[in-house]
Amino acid sequence: MQFANDKNILIVGDNIAKYYALNLNNGELLWSKNNLAPFNSQIKIYKDRFFIIDFSNTLRCFSIKTGKEIWNIKTENSLIRSQKKLSMVIVDDLLYFNNSIGDISAVNIKKGELSWQLPTQSNQIYESAFSLETSDIITDGNSIFFSNNKNQFFSIDLETGSYNWENKVNSNVRPSVVGNYLFTVSLEGYLIVIEKKSGNIIKITDIFKSFKKKKRDKIKPIGFVVGLKNIYLTTDNGRMLVIDTKTGKTDSILKIDNDKISRPFILNKYLFVIKDNAIIKLE
Repeated sequence: MQFANDKNILIVGDNIAKYYALNLNNGELLWSKNNLAPFNSQIKIYKDRFFIIDFSNTLRCFSIKTGKEIWNIKTENSLIRSQKKLSMVIVDDLLYFNNSIGDISAVNIKKGELSWQLPTQSNQIYESAFSLETSDIITDGNSIFFSNNKNQFFSIDLETGSYNWENKVNSNVRPSVVGNYLFTVSLEGYLIVIEKKSGNIIKITDIFKSFKKKKRDKIKPIGFVVGLKNIYLTTDNGRMLVIDTKTGKTDSILKIDNDKISRPFILNKYLFVIKDNAIIKLE
């Protein structure tokens, strides 16, 4: 289930093809609709519209006020459902999104027309589509950046849809842009710093080295945020690693839970993580 809010309205899209809007002030149901297929992406809001992608790899644009579909863009479908939520970013009047077979598309929001599309996988992806997991897409306003679990990290020009560079990084977690650098964490537990413009890897640090080998082979990163002094990374075994931003050294490992926890997020200078049936606030 995915959520997004526009001032006093909460937009909800679920995995049984239903989407609806709630008044955040009183909980009143404003409207409720059904889609042709379940949803499998983030929800993005832009002015009086919101956008969501369903399991048929179709990007749909709806009215916030009525829930009526305004337009849709169909991309190539896969018989196998994606194992990870699809993502999108909006820059000016263009929306950029990925689909379950690795295509990146740019759409004009006002016209509902495709501006460009770039495949990032060969035809072999159809044989292993179930295993493709792509990170969230991020942008610096000129390029979009993302990686996947097929050992690929991409920088793509927003205007032309052409590659700026591609590097070998094995990660499905959301990267971060900090100044002229990109930060990411590989599935094997390495913090990787990349020069944004050239794509050159300038630093690799083993942040999982505190885990015993038998354990570390089973542990996977969930997500991270970059703070002023530290990077906070959560793992699928309920741990949070506190990593020094300058040195890349893991200063401490906090036990949050015994099961999977969410990617950490910062709100009003506090750090939060979500676990089953609870939100945890960290000082």
